[in-house]
Amino acid sequence: MAGPSAPHPTAPPLNYTLPSAKQTVYVDYYLWWTTQHWHDKLGPRYQYASAPVPGSTDAQGCNPTVAYPGAQIVDVPAEGLYDQTRTATFARHIDLAARAGLKGFLADWQGTGSATQSPQSSGYNFRFDLMVNEVDSYNSSHRTSFGLGVAYDSFGDYNRPAAQVIADFTYFYRRYGSNSAFRNVYSSKPIVMWLDSRKYTMQTIEAVSRAVEPYVYLLGDETAASWTKDRRLFDGTSYYWSTQDPWNNSHAASAVAQLASEVRADGKRWFAPFIVGFDKQLLGGVCVQRRGTQTLAQLWRINGATHPDGWFGISWNEFVENTYLEPSKRFGSTYLDALSALIKAS
Repeated sequence: MAGPSAPHPTAPPLNYTLPSAKQTVYVDYYLWWTTQHWHDKLGPRYQYASAPVPGSTDAQGCNPTVAYPGAQIVDVPAEGLYDQTRTATFARHIDLAARAGLKGFLADWQGTGSATQSPQSSGYNFRFDLMVNEVDSYNSSHRTSFGLGVAYDSFGDYNRPAAQVIADFTYFYRRYGSNSAFRNVYSSKPIVMWLDSRKYTMQTIEAVSRAVEPYVYLLGDETAASWTKDRRLFDGTSYYWSTQDPWNNSHAASAVAQLASEVRADGKRWFAPFIVGFDKQLLGGVCVQRRGTQTLAQLWRINGATHPDGWFGISWNEFVENTYLEPSKRFGSTYLDALSALIKAS
């Protein structure tokens, strides 16, 4: 499938001077929080009218317990169970993030696989379109330049045909490629990070990269091992390492440093990840301790030593994996305040 017929924008040269890379922070933002999704994660016996804290953890943010049978999460947003089918939700989040010093959100999105899709083709498309419009409105009324990129999600389907991936990118570029919400300091093209890119076949990555390279600034989600084979197909990379553990993994720093070194050696751009913690024990996963704000500070320090071109934080609102940093009923604004302080001190 051919890409969109549009002029080929050109990226700035690699010696393009970036404004204070340590202050250029995007955060992954999930678009699945509807009334139904909250019910799926909180179970039938949760008190939805008052939206109390649904569970607890130990002092380090691990070993969760739930107060309501069927619940899979232990915290909820400070504002309550918001609905991302309403523009007011995005307005609040954009304002919070912009005031904290974030550059923007990487909106988690996947389309329907059709080049003729529209905002009405799926719930994700509808919510994504609302978000883009609200960023435009916010920037216009506040005279700011809060930005968006795309975190293109695979949702576990790494055998998805290249034609469907290309169709999603084609729809995205035709509808949003020239939208001011996607302006960024790295390229004249909108940023798209392909989550789990390393898990696709080389044939799929090649086909997609060839088709969309003229129209999007395509970033991978790679490790040092996978970058060696995928390096020529991306403009740069980050690594969605949501379980990076600076306390119990002796390779937590060196693994990121090696990837960053390889990316720079290829003349590509490197975007460092960071988390505030991780906990998926309720669903059989692992836990990376929050330790208050120490994990955030430690990863900012060790990943910052790679001198990234920018940061991709994990995440604004992933409550199932407990990587969220948005204000919540358990923590208040602790993590957003801590991140804001790190950005401003950089």
